[in-house]
Amino acid sequence: MRGVSSTWLAVAAAAVLAAACRKSAGQAPLETFVPGEFRTPKNVVIKPPDASNRDWRILVLQEKPRQKKNPHWKTIPIAESGVLEMPEGSHYKCIYNPVAFRPWSNEHVNAVERWELLRSVRCSNDNWATYSEVIHVVTISGNGDSVVPAIDQTQLSLHEIISGHPVDIAVVLRAD
Repeated sequence: MRGVSSTWLAVAAAAVLAAACRKSAGQAPLETFVPGEFRTPKNVVIKPPDASNRDWRILVLQEKPRQKKNPHWKTIPIAESGVLEMPEGSHYKCIYNPVAFRPWSNEHVNAVERWELLRSVRCSNDNWATYSEVIHVVTISGNGDSVVPAIDQTQLSLHEIISGHPVDIAVVLRAD
């Protein structure tokens, strides 16, 4: 009998531990904007060039079956995060986060050679217990002269069954 009660105690402890380790569902992982900056070892602050302060665009497109309402690109400032409007009946919830800055210093660590601007789109169909994510990256030279997207746009493809019919949705993100 003693072995049975200690086994139940171990199972109960494991269940509590598993529940504590599980990510809390229900809360969309929206991030807050952090302005880009780079600090040299001499504590000199370098801000990203003006070319980094450009709007981005996002589009939710129902590819199959074709949606009745024409989709439109939504313009989003670099500091904005938000929730996307999904097709009627969709189980997915999608969000976009603000741009994150990643500076690459020169070999002397006294200047920025290039800035990478990263922006993500996340979608979940289980109330944010899990999610899929795509990240679009744009590279800007340290002085802002050249802007080079790794690719023109990034797409997150979603597939689900709505009212018994297969539906394909594309969430497309691009920098202007």
